[in-house]
Amino acid sequence: MTSFVPTPRFVLLACLPLALAVLGAVVEPLRATALGVDVGLIALAALDALSVRRAALQITRRVRPTWSVNRVEKVTLEVHNASGRILRASVHQTLFEGAESEGLPQAVRLGARTRIEYRAKARERGRRTLGDHHVRIASTLGLWHRQIDVPAADVVQVWPDVKALTQYDLLARAGRQSMLLRVLPRAGTLAEFERLRPWARGDEFRLVDWKATARARQPVVRQLRHATNQNIVFLLDLGRCMTASWEGRSAVDCALDALLLTGHVALRQKDRVGLIAFDDRVRALLKPTAGPRARQALLRSACNLFPTLEEPDFREAFAAVRTHIRARSLLVLFTSVADEGTVDLLKRLLPTVSRHLVLWVCLRDPGVEALANAAPDANPETAWRRGAAAEFLEWRRRVLDDARSRGMHVLDALPSEVTPALLSRYLDVKARQLL
Repeated sequence: MTSFVPTPRFVLLACLPLALAVLGAVVEPLRATALGVDVGLIALAALDALSVRRAALQITRRVRPTWSVNRVEKVTLEVHNASGRILRASVHQTLFEGAESEGLPQAVRLGARTRIEYRAKARERGRRTLGDHHVRIASTLGLWHRQIDVPAADVVQVWPDVKALTQYDLLARAGRQSMLLRVLPRAGTLAEFERLRPWARGDEFRLVDWKATARARQPVVRQLRHATNQNIVFLLDLGRCMTASWEGRSAVDCALDALLLTGHVALRQKDRVGLIAFDDRVRALLKPTAGPRARQALLRSACNLFPTLEEPDFREAFAAVRTHIRARSLLVLFTSVADEGTVDLLKRLLPTVSRHLVLWVCLRDPGVEALANAAPDANPETAWRRGAAAEFLEWRRRVLDDARSRGMHVLDALPSEVTPALLSRYLDVKARQLL
């Protein structure tokens, strides 16, 4: 699509014959002058428009097909100019919703072949499309901009931020996972005996086998092996209870951060990882999987999951567990406490999956806690809201205490703390051999 847009320079020039026409109402000789200037300006504008009429552009966009949330990506445009002369232009792009760019619009001089680069960042995950190219070419005299819209559609898959996974891998290679995971129990503390081997620097004193040391006449230690090939299955509620957001991130986004990093650690420990995401029906189902492709399968399954306003159907989710998850597993249930009906339903359904170990991950709402702990205010409405928040938090505490008294494992954490807290709980389950 092509159109011509007058520039501010053209508008200023057009004011000249207008001024002469106004003066011509008083001074009659200026009327002919105004008419002549009008004709001359129109002719000049027409000739100037012809200078960019034949401009023909071909634009190719090169971009990585997979992005990560909040990570800066480089986008390259290759512009082929077939007009045979250098063009002064401004290049812009249609970005998808939630995207930010640096370096657009960009003023360039287009030769036969021109390479343009800019930076873009996605704020939301999912399948996104980079749209049309928009080029404004300045005419020779600067009276017109020729607007050229070049149709384009490049699909990119925006994944959740996997920076933490890469960071964990780097620290794991250096033997310093605790820098990322805060204070975590050491997997293998209560694990099985694997073999005897010579002592090496850094081995714990308690692992020395004194009888074998005496026989070998050198320090010998017992090498332990934690249980592997166990299942961890994430049950992710996508219903109305998980639509709350903090600092622009939904409860589902926070849960996915914890889910992906914990799943990554579990796969490194040679466990199997699965996922069941649901609202009023099951939206994603990944049976417990291990091996090198399991991480990519988990990322692909989680990438396009978003909260909805539907009532979550826990019956459907637990039925999927009974159908597809046969072996004893650690079931990590992400949901929020919102009403008595949800809590009563969970109480009735939990016995149906009694063969599994259930960990209920419940996200605390920083906004509600801040409101409940706010300083007293003379405003009646503020006082009422503060009281309602405090009453809700007290009800929530009783619900979670009741769940613990029934033998359920409960993790109650702020969104900013849920990832290290879940990792710690997972490794604690492994260390204590609860599976």
